[in-house]
This record gives sequence, structure tokens and C-alpha cells, in this order.
Amino acid sequence: MFTQRGIFRRLQMQIVNLTFQVLIVFFICVCSTCAEDRVKGEHLVGGQCEYKQYKGYAKIISITKKSDFDSYSHERYEVKFLFIPEQEIKEKYVQTEGKEFLLLLSNSSYPGQKFLEKYRIEIGKVFDCYIKVIIKGTCTPILFEFPSIRLDDYFEN
Repeated sequence: MFTQRGIFRRLQMQIVNLTFQVLIVFFICVCSTCAEDRVKGEHLVGGQCEYKQYKGYAKIISITKKSDFDSYSHERYEVKFLFIPEQEIKEKYVQTEGKEFLLLLSNSSYPGQKFLEKYRIEIGKVFDCYIKVIIKGTCTPILFEFPSIRLDDYFEN
């Protein structure tokens, strides 16, 4: 015969067991969603976004020392470039002609003097460059990739 205390204890154990099962199912769903983000094709940034890539060139047009101070112990530089595509960019929302772009590191910080020297970045120099244009999702609309410049090279930090 069951006592009231025994029934309550058994009910508690069933609730704990059910909660544990729900958490496991939730964890499996989250993991499978993350795995879907790694579909074949273009680079994914910030979720299920897809990009189309166009080859072109980046011409450095200005390098200016930043006057404001940030958390870095060395000077930072604002580097502006023009992007010249090799072929027509089909996405109408992407305007590159005559537009200036900022060269920023992957963490959105400005490069330092040693970075500029290491990658030989100077006014007038032209680099191979790819523009990645978003075609699916709500991530950053355009990204730039420089084959000869590692934008994730934080050796100065």
C-alpha cells in the first residue's frame, strides 16, 4: 500500500525524469540545427546565410592615423580602399563604383603600423580581393576577403 509521502516522492521522480528527457531532446535539436549551418557551398557567417563571391581588386586610397584612443596600446590606422570587380555584380543592392570601403580586421578593429608593414599596405597599392555578397539570410550584406592579407592576424594585440 502506498503512503501519501511515497506517492509524492514517486511523482517528483517522474517529473525529474521527464524534465531530463525534455532537456536531452532540446539539446539534440540545437546540435542538429548547428550542423545544418555547415551546408556545402559558400562561407557561412552568423547563421544560415549564403554569399556569392566576386573576384576583383582593392586599391588603397588613403591611410590615416586614428586620433581617438581605444583599449589598444599602439596607434591604429584607418585604411580606405576602392573595390574594382572583374565582372559585373548582379545583385543590384551592391554599389561599388566610386564607393570607399574600410579595411578592418576580422574583429572590426583598425590595423596598426606593424600590420600595415607586414602586409605591405600603402597608398596606391592594389591587392587581389573578393567581395562576398549576401544572397540568403540576414547577416552582414557584404564582406571582403583578401587572399594575401590575413585579417584575423592579431599579432599586434
